[in-house]
Amino acid sequence: MKKKILLFALTAGLFSNVEAQNALNFDGVNDYVQTNVLPMSGNAARTVEAWIKTTKDSQPGGMGQSVITDWGSFSPNGYRFTFNLLWSNAIRLEVGGNGLSGTIAVNDGNWHHVAVVWNPAGASTSTSVSLYVDGVLDTAGNLTVSTNTGTSTNLRIGQRIDGTGHFQGAIDEVRVWNFAKTQAQITTDMNTEFCSPQTGLVAYFKFNEGIAEGANTGLTTVSDYSGSNYTGTLNGFALSGTTSNFVDGESLTLTTIDNTVSNNAGILTATQVGASYQWVDCDNGNAEIAGANAQTYTPSAVGNYAVNINLNGCMTVSNCIQVTTLSSNSFDFDNKISLYPNPVGSAFNLNLGEVYEEVDVKVINSLGQVITTNFYSNTNQVSQAVDFAAGVYFVEITTNTGEKTVKRILKLQ
Repeated sequence: MKKKILLFALTAGLFSNVEAQNALNFDGVNDYVQTNVLPMSGNAARTVEAWIKTTKDSQPGGMGQSVITDWGSFSPNGYRFTFNLLWSNAIRLEVGGNGLSGTIAVNDGNWHHVAVVWNPAGASTSTSVSLYVDGVLDTAGNLTVSTNTGTSTNLRIGQRIDGTGHFQGAIDEVRVWNFAKTQAQITTDMNTEFCSPQTGLVAYFKFNEGIAEGANTGLTTVSDYSGSNYTGTLNGFALSGTTSNFVDGESLTLTTIDNTVSNNAGILTATQVGASYQWVDCDNGNAEIAGANAQTYTPSAVGNYAVNINLNGCMTVSNCIQVTTLSSNSFDFDNKISLYPNPVGSAFNLNLGEVYEEVDVKVINSLGQVITTNFYSNTNQVSQAVDFAAGVYFVEITTNTGEKTVKRILKLQ
């Protein structure tokens, strides 16, 4: 389920089954993701894959069609490419005016990998469309309407392009390929989250953003990891709670990220090198700690901390490490630093307490983005202009001797 694994020791060996984070839950009412991806048009070969989890009765006599992905034009017939659940709560491909349905019901509340392959070269053998569930061929056949996918609407996830057929449940790992994958290729890849762009992968939405079931109302988009840097805009999502939000996803194998952390007298260090890091406060809903983006983090308060590690496009999270004793460096350094005035007008001053050969001062906004970075040499006093919008910011001070602290400031108009 792409769940966060919590280790029960402070350090451990390299995990061969490291797991990423999230899926996206759709409420079945008005949630959908509109991307700026126009995948294949016309009659070109393609494959669409996703992991889904739903209990919705998607039959016409029940709650109706549940769309996983769709793009193209709604008319004339043959101009859209709609991957959905319908008859018998099984997967189905529709192109407008005709479709092909599977037989395996997938609305049992469990995670299922589903895939549709369009291969125009298979028409002569009645296998232009193949539908797979959990790597098993459900059904294959031809359509009676020619596939000629239009270009009016880009890839949409969770809703048909005419605004109907809302998906209810969770969707994860949406992938669109520009070729017809074989069954062997589907089964080889379906349990693996890719850490780098893959040949022929034209759209790849992992839905790893946000905190599972947390407050994610500040998020408006999701990222594409195909290598083309597309985006998807979130529409209708509450982004808080257990539905209409980011949730735990399906377990996918990663083999390249070490998610262990050491605790050396109150100084936490992620074992994995060469990655991007974001330390979080486990006692505060895994809230991101502003400015804590280095491999090493020195907490200024006792508590439980973890680190999100991103390497080559894949993300994992460490265990929550309990810190009961603060680093003497952190404690002493934080106490001797004074920042004034606060609230801040056009500038702030730092009294460092002693002269340092090098001092790195970063200003970070509430989203964890670095606004300014300045370096000072051989000084115990810093005066720094503040030229940005009003709001709450964090000042991260790091010295050449490894001491570090973060001060919160309020910027006035």
